[in-house]
Amino acid sequence: MKFYCAWYCPFAQRAWMTLLHKALPFDYIEVDPYRESSWWLRISRGRALVPVIVQPDTAGRGETTVIDSTRIVEYLDELAPGSPPLLPGDANARAELRFWLDHVNERIVPYMYRFLKAADAGTERDASRDALVDGLQAFGEAISPSGRYFSGTDLTAVDIIMAPFAYRIDVLLDHYRGFAPPTRGEAWAKYRDWYAAACELDIFRRTSTDLPDYRERLIEHYRPYSDGGRQADLTQTD
Repeated sequence: MKFYCAWYCPFAQRAWMTLLHKALPFDYIEVDPYRESSWWLRISRGRALVPVIVQPDTAGRGETTVIDSTRIVEYLDELAPGSPPLLPGDANARAELRFWLDHVNERIVPYMYRFLKAADAGTERDASRDALVDGLQAFGEAISPSGRYFSGTDLTAVDIIMAPFAYRIDVLLDHYRGFAPPTRGEAWAKYRDWYAAACELDIFRRTSTDLPDYRERLIEHYRPYSDGGRQADLTQTD
């Protein structure tokens, strides 16, 4: 299996964490997704975005290419059903978990980027900050009161989908916007405990903070974002 990644990308980190969690063999291929060569456009199915998983032909059907980080997490979970599952087997529980996957992708991620990219103080920056806080608070309220992870004692896809962005909220928004999540209230206490547990995960550290000078390199990489540059599509909401 080939895994196309960019070290700084939180979406790619989701896939990387899942590959390690599922103990799947893979070839790590670092790419610059901003270089839209014909080769890269072909590999990424015309999207020029990481992550991309390419599974070789196993039954005469040709290779399988999977894009989109959430879809990749689900695909890898199905690919290795014998390892610790990230999505519950029960249909109702799985539907509830997918609601929170969508919540992270639609109510947290875009507003994190909007806040980061709002170079000038004012209404736009304030609105994006407030929307981000609302999304984080709802996430915190939904965290199980027992266990270390979102759903309790077992790691799920929600933990993997959210962890890379929680780290960037902590590091990048503090550095560039002087922002820290609120601290008062049960939801925020649960969020702090969840975030601490997420940062201690071996699969999180191996794909981020254990890498040389990761925090400093990440801050520098996102400097153009803090000035209002880079990908506009990251700020889009439905």
